[in-house]
Amino acid sequence: MSRRTPDAPATAELATTSPHAETRELPVPGADTADATAEVPAPRRSRRLPSGSRRPALLLGAAAAGALVVGLVSTGGPAASAGTDTVSASVSVAEELGIPQSPVAGRSPYAPDLAPLQDVAASRSERSAAEASAAQAQAAADQAELDRRAAEEAARIAAEQEAARVAAEQEAARVAAEQQAAAEAQAAAEAEAAAQAAAASQAATAPAASSSSSSSSAPRGSFKDYALSKVGSAEQFSCLENLWGKESGWNPTAQNPSSTAYGIAQFLDSTWASTGIAKTSDGYRQIDAGLIYIEERYGSPCAAWAHSQANNWY
Repeated sequence: MSRRTPDAPATAELATTSPHAETRELPVPGADTADATAEVPAPRRSRRLPSGSRRPALLLGAAAAGALVVGLVSTGGPAASAGTDTVSASVSVAEELGIPQSPVAGRSPYAPDLAPLQDVAASRSERSAAEASAAQAQAAADQAELDRRAAEEAARIAAEQEAARVAAEQEAARVAAEQQAAAEAQAAAEAEAAAQAAAASQAATAPAASSSSSSSSAPRGSFKDYALSKVGSAEQFSCLENLWGKESGWNPTAQNPSSTAYGIAQFLDSTWASTGIAKTSDGYRQIDAGLIYIEERYGSPCAAWAHSQANNWY
């Protein structure tokens, strides 16, 4: 490339590396028509290039060549700047060639595309909140289930303990009843044995003659008359009459169906031994044994009657 001196005509020369390139002069903007010329390479013989993938490259190459020419013309030298005013408006080579310009800085071409992302973020936040709420609800339900199971277990243990306590009390009562029954049976057996021993001793000491004399002089009359003669007091006999009337109706063969109580005085088998008189069906001997028992236990028939009225036994 070469520049003219101030004395030479205003021209610009553009040389190419091709040995076959030709040059021609072009008018320079702002210079005289006769003098201002620029030397540019003559167009080479054109070759047809594929229009598919090389079109963008050709456009970019043409844009670069145009920019270079404009730069050379606008900065052509002192002759060009002295002859005319500086070009005030620049021409967009990309617009002349039909290449779309890049978007203005500061404006995002993807602003409408942010709405789906914002919706996704909001949906994810709502889903996270829902999952947290569901987790809390599940934790509360699990705790409630654990509390329910603990309460049921405590109730079961308490019921088992109560059942064990009741069973122990019932067993203790049963054992006590058996022990009491055994003691009573043993006392009755001992009393029976003592009565039999006393009767045998009395029978052995009394001679046979005396026994027959005694039987010939057996008391006569009713049982009540015999008892009155033994008591001697009408008041005491009235209490005795009420007492034995309640117990047996003065029947010497009266038998209690639920115990061993027998006779006018309704003595148990164990009671006969304490009187020294063996169990008998003789009503007079029953009266003798009954009066002996009342005298030793209560002191009088009226005292025995009072006890019977208060406790339903004497």
